[in-house]
Amino acid sequence: MFIEHSTPQLIAVDFESPFQQLLQQQQSLLKSLNKAKKWQLWLSDRPMLKRSWFNTAGLDKQKVIQLANLKNENLIATIEKALQSKTCSYIAACIHNLNEQDKQRLQKAVSESDTCLLLVNDEQYQQQLQYH
Repeated sequence: MFIEHSTPQLIAVDFESPFQQLLQQQQSLLKSLNKAKKWQLWLSDRPMLKRSWFNTAGLDKQKVIQLANLKNENLIATIEKALQSKTCSYIAACIHNLNEQDKQRLQKAVSESDTCLLLVNDEQYQQQLQYH
């Protein structure tokens, strides 16, 4: 995270990836989930996670597993399998175009698991901010 523009009235913060933004915004939740002796699974269609961000957030980077370069259609099945295994304290996934069928699959898998699922809508992140 870095400050792109700064004046006394405006501070614009730019994140390198949606995962960095998630780590910043959900830091207290992730810290509480970090206390479990389980893995932290981060899934995306491209590399977008830096281990140094976990240090900054105060999370145990030794528990982190990142699977990148997953195709969106494989992402849902991977999340389902991870939820069914119950070996993760939380799963963070950057996902595009989540349809109703996929939402239902994930809701079912989450309801049968004790794992927290954090879905990041990457499409919103990729849009440029415009100020008027």
